[in-house]
Amino acid sequence: MKIALVAATGKIGRQIAQQAIARGHEVTAVVRRDTDLPPELAGARLVIAPLDDHDALVAAIRGNDVLASAYGPAPGAEATLSEIADDLIAAARDAGIRRLIVVGGAGSLELAPGVQLVDTPDFPAAYKPVALAHRDALKRYQAADDLDWTFYSPAAHIGPGEKRGVFRSQANAFLADADGNSAISYADYADAFVGEIEQPKYPKNIATVAY
Repeated sequence: MKIALVAATGKIGRQIAQQAIARGHEVTAVVRRDTDLPPELAGARLVIAPLDDHDALVAAIRGNDVLASAYGPAPGAEATLSEIADDLIAAARDAGIRRLIVVGGAGSLELAPGVQLVDTPDFPAAYKPVALAHRDALKRYQAADDLDWTFYSPAAHIGPGEKRGVFRSQANAFLADADGNSAISYADYADAFVGEIEQPKYPKNIATVAY
């Protein structure tokens, strides 16, 4: 497949790009400024396109089968998640790309019907701004009825770690193990993300992956 990946050089984006390349896909790495791709992304096509430059972004992604985004905001810039959601939706439409998959946030997952994780009393205050921003961005995708979008949320804890190749995924609901731990490595999250690109299970839905 031909995959345009926004933020392909970040912690999560790099893993997604690397695994997509290893699985034989053509990856267009969309970055905001001139940079060198890391050696593990050799084979990807580098394209510079600021996300708020609509024409440049459309030109960068046109001809791809899927638009994927691993965009994450800097601290204090959480509100850009909604702006970027609008930018991605508009660009996908004008580039003629129907499939859109983005790295989401665990705070929008439900612990019970109608009860999202971000609204629970024990949700960490430090993560609440980005979780609420992700939820607002999710509403933008939910309104994009003409696109096959997926808001693919990591587990509550995501970070470096081995690729186990064994994990669980599901739509809507928060995932944790028998001890209440919700975690996934960058590598296994990327594995699941690329798998969702290849064989979509959760179009027009929020989904998650965890051990």
